[in-house]
Amino acid sequence: MDTNFDVIIIGLGAAGSAAAYHLARGNKRVLGIDRFRPPHVFGSSHGESRIIRQAYFESPMYVPFVQAAMGAWLELEQISGEKLFVKSKSLTLGNAASTVIQGVLYSAEQYNLKHQYLDCGQIRQIFPALKPTADTVAVLEEEAGLLLPEACIRTHLDLAARAGAVLHFDEQVMSIKANGSGVDVTTSTGRYGAGQVIVSAGAWVSELLPDLKLPLSVERRVVHWFKNTKADDLRFLPDKLPVYIWEYKPGQMFYGFPDLGNGIKIASTKKGATGNPDQLNRKVDPAEVEALAEIVRNYFNLDAIHAQASVCMYTNTPDEHFIIDRHPFHENIIVASPCSGHGFKFSSMVGQLLSQMASGVDPDIDLQPFRLDRFNS
Repeated sequence: MDTNFDVIIIGLGAAGSAAAYHLARGNKRVLGIDRFRPPHVFGSSHGESRIIRQAYFESPMYVPFVQAAMGAWLELEQISGEKLFVKSKSLTLGNAASTVIQGVLYSAEQYNLKHQYLDCGQIRQIFPALKPTADTVAVLEEEAGLLLPEACIRTHLDLAARAGAVLHFDEQVMSIKANGSGVDVTTSTGRYGAGQVIVSAGAWVSELLPDLKLPLSVERRVVHWFKNTKADDLRFLPDKLPVYIWEYKPGQMFYGFPDLGNGIKIASTKKGATGNPDQLNRKVDPAEVEALAEIVRNYFNLDAIHAQASVCMYTNTPDEHFIIDRHPFHENIIVASPCSGHGFKFSSMVGQLLSQMASGVDPDIDLQPFRLDRFNS
C-alpha cells in the first residue's frame, strides 16, 4: 500500500472534498481521509440545501469571495454534468433599520449588485406565500439561490478519485505529527506521510490539533421541513419563493428554502446547546418543532404539517469568521475551518485556495481576515 503522498487531507466534507478535487486535478499525489463516508449526516454539510447569496449582510469583505465561489460551482456543474445549483433569487426581510436590511444594502451598493428594495405591499404581491407585517421591507437579490450539498460533495469526491486521488472512508485519524520535512498521520488502520497536511475536519479540528487551543465551540442546530397540505399550491416552489433570511424581531432571525419536494425547509438562528461533537443530541424535542411551527403560522400563508427535522453542527469562531491558515509552529500543516454556520457556499473556492496553499502558490483571495493570530489577544 502506498503511504507517501504530496498532500493528505483530513476531513472530506465541504472544504476537504473540494481541496481533494483541485489538488488531484493539479497532478498532486493526494490522500483524503474521513472518519465517516461522505456525504453523511454526522457533520455540518447535509440536509438537502444551502443558501448561496452575494449581498452579504455579515460583511462586504465576503462579496468577492462568494462571487468567486459561485463561478467555481457553475464550472463544476459544467465539468461534471451534475445539478448542483438551483437559482431561486434571495430575499432578505426585516424592518428598514434592521441589521440584515442595512447590511445587505451596504454590500449590494458597494459592489453594484443587482437588487430591488420592496415595501410590505410589494412583498405580498410578488411573493404571496409570505405574510409580512406592515413595517417589513425586503431586498431582493437576483444572482442567488441554493446549492445541493450532498451532490456537491459527492461530485467533488468523484472527480477527485477520477483524477487519481486516493480516498479512505470510515477511517479515523488518531494523530498528526510534523517531522521536519513533512507530516506523519496515524489512523485507526495505518500510518501515512506527506509533504503537506490539510486539516478540514469541521467540528473535530480542535481534537485533531490540541496544541493550537483553538477557540472553537460546537453548537447543535436543528432544521425543519413543513409539508404543504394543498398539493396544487405552487407558491412555495423555487420559481415562486426565493431562499430567504428574515429578521422578524431585533436580533432574531429565521431562514429557509422553497419546496424542493419534501416541503419548505426552515430554521431559526437562535443559539443552540454547545458540546462535544461525538455526544451531539440528535433527538428533536416537540418544543423545538412547535417553535418553528409558530413561525410558519405567523409568517407564511401555508397550511402546513411538520414533515421531518434534522440535527447538524455549527463550528463557531468567536468572531464568526473563518479560519484558513497555516499552523503557527508547523508550516506543513494547513488549518481550514470555514465555519460558523455560513461556510458551505464558499467551499468550492476554499478548496481551490487550500490547493494553492499546499502547492506553494499565492492564494487568489486575501486570507488575512482568516488568520489564526487574530485570536492571540
